[in-house]
Amino acid sequence: MSHTTVMNELNDRIKEFIIAEVNPELQLTHIEDDEPLIESGIIDSLGILKIMSFLDEAYGVDLSAGEIKLENFRDIRTICRLVQEQQS
Repeated sequence: MSHTTVMNELNDRIKEFIIAEVNPELQLTHIEDDEPLIESGIIDSLGILKIMSFLDEAYGVDLSAGEIKLENFRDIRTICRLVQEQQS
């Protein structure tokens, strides 16, 4: 599987998780890769914890307290990069 395919799959799974699990009441159908998740109200501190739990379960990415920086959850692209860095 190519790096691009893996990134696209990761990207899609994170978007689906945010839409379905983190903030379903917004009834989003799509999130842009560079959409500001925190500023736009799509995720909050509880949402960040849900995403961290999801990344740990789905990808074995254990984000310790040191990784819990708001800028790591700025947008989908940033979250994907964080996962890639943790896995390499």
